[in-house]
Amino acid sequence: MVADQSQVSDGIYMTVEQYLTLDEATDGKYERLNGMVTMLRPPSSLGGADEAILDMAGGSDAHAALCIRLGTLLSNQLEDAPCLVYSSDRRLKLPQGNYLFPDLTVACGKETGSRATDPTVIIEVLSPATEKRDRGAKLAAYKTLPSLMEYVLIGSEVQEIIVYRRESNWRPYHYQSGDLVELKSLGVSFSFDALYRRIPM
Repeated sequence: MVADQSQVSDGIYMTVEQYLTLDEATDGKYERLNGMVTMLRPPSSLGGADEAILDMAGGSDAHAALCIRLGTLLSNQLEDAPCLVYSSDRRLKLPQGNYLFPDLTVACGKETGSRATDPTVIIEVLSPATEKRDRGAKLAAYKTLPSLMEYVLIGSEVQEIIVYRRESNWRPYHYQSGDLVELKSLGVSFSFDALYRRIPM
């Protein structure tokens, strides 16, 4: 099943066909980025060596709490808007055979098909296992989506929020305690301190 079984830091190489075959054959959760497949959630029973050697991206209590908190903050403000906030169970199909599961996705307008391709905002909560990809290769991949207006990184080990905006040529905007974080493409904002309040870090 695996084209190149040499273990590398960003996963193992698979063609799109091999990735989709793996995805259909197991209840595990995998991302494919630039040909490299990474395990996000192991299958309920590891069936072979191929799955066992994939790198797994894990999340902390802070990571889980931040995802829920931000999803709630955004959903409450978008209640009457033609937008929905999706959890990391929603897979995005991107150009060049990339398949990713952002921590949160906000899509506005009409959706078609089972593989979303038109998010307005993508949010990744950083963790040690995923931070390098989230700041680099994933940012580059997400920028290929014409619908994407903002990309948000949320720190789970340090209090940090960065928003990249298409309108400013993907320049990063850094937020800190006391700031109001704006997501201009959605017309919403939230308090930096409200997001991090009582989050175990």
